[in-house]
Amino acid sequence: MIEFVNERFIPVAVNNSRLQRQADDEGRFLRLISWQGRYGYSFDEAQARLEDIDHGLNHQGLYVVTTEGEVLGSRNRLFPGGKLPVHGVGSDPDQFLWMLRRALANWENRKTQREALKIEDLTYRDPTFSWTGYPEDGLVLHLGVRDLPRQVDTRPSGMKREAHNQDYVWFRREEVLSMVPPDAGVGDVIPFPEGLVRRLVRYHLADYVRGETSSWSSEAIRDAAMTLTVTEETSEWVNMRLSGSAQLFEDGRWYEGACRERGLDASLLGYLRFDRRVERFVRFDVVAVGSRWGGTEYNVRQDDLEPAPIGIAMTIAGREARDRTAPHACQSRGGLERYFNA
Repeated sequence: MIEFVNERFIPVAVNNSRLQRQADDEGRFLRLISWQGRYGYSFDEAQARLEDIDHGLNHQGLYVVTTEGEVLGSRNRLFPGGKLPVHGVGSDPDQFLWMLRRALANWENRKTQREALKIEDLTYRDPTFSWTGYPEDGLVLHLGVRDLPRQVDTRPSGMKREAHNQDYVWFRREEVLSMVPPDAGVGDVIPFPEGLVRRLVRYHLADYVRGETSSWSSEAIRDAAMTLTVTEETSEWVNMRLSGSAQLFEDGRWYEGACRERGLDASLLGYLRFDRRVERFVRFDVVAVGSRWGGTEYNVRQDDLEPAPIGIAMTIAGREARDRTAPHACQSRGGLERYFNA
């Protein structure tokens, strides 16, 4: 499958969460594709809908397209204006391969990309979304989340047992320095800054295991506290142990309007090393382990609402291009400001 895709196509992965509402060429191109491939509009009909950024619809999917946006094949397709799947969500590899082969056949009858097309660089990006903000001199953590083993497990094999997901956590330089007092000594117990506790709890102690989920509201925080205990220190570095807990609960209208509750009860433990010479953390390993229950519209928990164990792990991110990905909570309009002011 991978060899076939790489030989015959140009693979591209994008985050549709903000793209589907961006008022720029990049957003218009995604909407041109998804109005056809997901909602069944013709190429001309889709072009007439490009400026609609308040559609309130999800444009995710798997698409095969020409460089001019003509859809040759798609998965995760819906009837126009409806919610009934035509081709399913695309998780079956055999059906996905069938779609790819059909798209190659449709290539011979394409209406666009008859000549080479020069693709210009973007000169404008919708300023209502966050395009900068990566904390170059701060701290970036890579976060992984997954279900933990259950004593009695009735989940079917496959994705619902093996799913895992990831995110990134951002701290600015001044926030990093606020965690470690200059005179920190062995035995000191330092409260983790309140605003940073709220950020970690609201945006990162969430059930992303199977799919996207909304952030916790401020009112959902029933209890949350974290401390740093200095375990060792020299003139060059400080070792600390992070301890904490969080309890969250709220209800909302998910699953076709049904009112459901969701919650999380977790304990946190971590080990950190702060280098005083460069004023940076060189170790920041934290785990949160506890129980989650309920679900939200897109996190695929409709059949898994009872309390079950979950694990979340954070460590210092790498320096690859992918490690500059903004936290999921920043992907909406004004998201960066809300994130840093949790």
